[in-house]
Order: sequence, then structure tokens, then C-alpha cells
Amino acid sequence: MKETWSLVTFLSLFAIASTFAGWQAANQQQTPIILKVESPYGLEETIDNLRQAVAARNFRLIREQSLSEGFLADADPRQHIIYFCNFSVAYESLQQDKQIGFLLPCRLTVGEEDGRVFISAINPQAVEKFANTKVTAVCDNIGDGYLGIMEEATL
Repeated sequence: MKETWSLVTFLSLFAIASTFAGWQAANQQQTPIILKVESPYGLEETIDNLRQAVAARNFRLIREQSLSEGFLADADPRQHIIYFCNFSVAYESLQQDKQIGFLLPCRLTVGEEDGRVFISAINPQAVEKFANTKVTAVCDNIGDGYLGIMEEATL
């Protein structure tokens, strides 16, 4: 059951990213779809730094997993997803527009590429173009929060 849920989540995120990629190519004002920051630290230290940055910004760490745990059995085990949430902010966001639920819980991906460690996430500010106008402030806030956490973890 867990593997089915993980696969459905992965495929949903892939579909969303693919849709955004097509939209971004056609859009004159390009908002990056993926937020990506390089870490000067190794993978484990970057993950530890993210845990601390998430907690420092009043989020609750929900779960961590390697992509090889449930998503893709043959995936690189050095690719991790960190799920976290500030439940009061999530509740307020959902009251404004239920569509924002596809961004919840917040998640960051940490992985190694060619010996370098990166943190990445979908950019909520790119998502707001497809959602109700009521969520613009929420998406901006979440995007700023992601960048703040990424920057704090890589300082």
C-alpha cells in the first residue's frame, strides 16, 4: 500500500512538473518551476542542516525518505525527500483555496549530482499562475519559506 501511495505521489508530481514545463516554455515572463540551491556540505550534513532549518522556522518534520524507499527500488539511495509542515499555516491556506492542498505537505529533495549536493523544490510561485487568485500570497509565502530554509541549510 505504501509503495502504491508513493508511486501515485511521484507520478502526480511528475505530471504537475510536466504541465508547468510546457506552460513555462510558452510564457513570456518565466518564473522558475524548480527552486534549486547547491550545498557546500556533504549529503548527510546537508540533510542535518535542513532538519535544523525546518525546525527553526516553526515547521514540523513529518517524514524523510530515500527515493529508493518506496518510489523506485532501483533509484539512487543518495536522493532524499524531506516532508515538513506548519499545520496552522496549512489550515489557513486550505481555508483560502482547497487547490493549495497539492502543495502539502511541504517537501524538499536533497541529492547528489556529479559529486555536488543540491536542494530542490517545486516553486509555489510558479504554481500560483494555475490556482485561484486568493492563493497568490500563500504561494509567495511558501516560496519565500522554501528559499529561506534552503539558504539557512547551506550557509
